[in-house]
Amino acid sequence: MDEHFILGISLIILLILTLMYEPPIQEGLDIGKEIQKTFEKPAKDIQKATTKEFNKAKKETTKGFNVVKKETTKGFNVVKKGTEKLGKDITKGFDDIFAEVTNIFNYIACAFDKIRTLPDCFFWYFLDIIYGVIYMFYSMLSVAIPPLKDAAKLVGEAIKTADKFIFDMTGFHIAKYPQPVLKKCYLCKSAPKKKRGK
Repeated sequence: MDEHFILGISLIILLILTLMYEPPIQEGLDIGKEIQKTFEKPAKDIQKATTKEFNKAKKETTKGFNVVKKETTKGFNVVKKGTEKLGKDITKGFDDIFAEVTNIFNYIACAFDKIRTLPDCFFWYFLDIIYGVIYMFYSMLSVAIPPLKDAAKLVGEAIKTADKFIFDMTGFHIAKYPQPVLKKCYLCKSAPKKKRGK
């Protein structure tokens, strides 16, 4: 019986020691956690650095696209303005050429008209010739006698004042040809100037 008693006590002591002892497998589990932590930190650092570089690259790419877009828009606007200005200049050039050609044709037509009305206007042209001859002699004389120039200016101003006074009273000029005579014998109708928008 002593043997059974000793065996029982031995088993109880062994059971108590077994419950108090931490098995090595638990330490192995703790080492696994440390290894996991060791790998987690570099992985997080790599992920953080990768995200940072990706965001930086994204920002630079967006900035580059914005610069390209801005410069493209600016270049397009410059080309557009240049094209519009060229179009306006070409249109203005053609308008000016057309107006000049029209004026030339109008003056040619006017010359033929004046030749046709020459018999009716001869009297007025003859008066112009007489006035021209008198003015030529008077100009030559005023070179020799300078005070005559000042006298001619005074007489001219007096005639203009009298002409204005008589025209206001009677509607007739004494120093100018009548308007119908001017239109028939002297004036040519030129092409009307086209008004352009700015």
